[in-house]
Amino acid sequence: MVSTMQIADLGAIWVFAKVVELRSFRAAAQALGAPPSTVSHKVAQLEDRLGVRLIERTTRALRLTEAGAAYHRQVVPALEALTDAERSLFDTQAAPRGTLRISAPSEFAHLALGSVVAETMRRHPSLKMQVELTDRVVDLVEEGFDAALRRGPLQDSTLFSRKIGPSWRLGLYASRDYLQRRGEPRKPEDLLEHDCLVMTGLHNPARWTFRRGRKRITVDVRARAKANSFQLLSELAVAGQGIARVPELVGERAAPRGALRSVLDEYGDEPFEFHLVYPSARHASPKLRALLETFEDAHAGRNEG
Repeated sequence: MVSTMQIADLGAIWVFAKVVELRSFRAAAQALGAPPSTVSHKVAQLEDRLGVRLIERTTRALRLTEAGAAYHRQVVPALEALTDAERSLFDTQAAPRGTLRISAPSEFAHLALGSVVAETMRRHPSLKMQVELTDRVVDLVEEGFDAALRRGPLQDSTLFSRKIGPSWRLGLYASRDYLQRRGEPRKPEDLLEHDCLVMTGLHNPARWTFRRGRKRITVDVRARAKANSFQLLSELAVAGQGIARVPELVGERAAPRGALRSVLDEYGDEPFEFHLVYPSARHASPKLRALLETFEDAHAGRNEG
């Protein structure tokens, strides 16, 4: 029973787990920096307390008994949890340092990434940042990335994710010159008669979906130009080359200057989200946690504003 367990028993469990891991009393003793007799005594003490043989010893090898195998399966996760708890406690006290290498889609770079990276570096002078913009889904482990920013829900169940910032919305923007020449669309179906500026790298990029109340409207637009950059699409719209569907944050930057006007405002768009994904769900490194905290603070600041 747990209530009868002594502190010394926990040490014996660690020794038992190390013997099983290395499949040798002598190797376990070397790893633990203890005499082989001490290791053997600890395991024997554990067996005496449990009232069952855990390991069958021979002159050539050792093997787990059925009870020993079952016990080992149950105690290893608990020992790993203790190790993680200590590591997490240490990490919370450690200053972020080294290089944080992240991958991000090019579209996100024009939304909020630059300011967050700059603020993270300002807060942590010992931390270096390496950001690679690519629309390719990188293999974090194989390619040596600490984390990646990805749009939409997590697809890889082996990764852990954290939502970054608010939900972004797409809006439609065009220059006044374009609207004077081509007319202003009054409903989504009118877009079929317009030149549209389409973001690539998305699922069905030329299929634009709108909502008005409970009604969902889908239009397959005609792409006058395609690009994998919201910023470039916005610039093409400013130049009068069509109607761009870009995040409101991007479009509104040009709108106050009078360069762009929003259209079809009454037809809402389904929001999309970005997530920061990283390999381990158990704990984030200090440098990764520093980036997460900056994202969270930036999000809180936008909400307060």
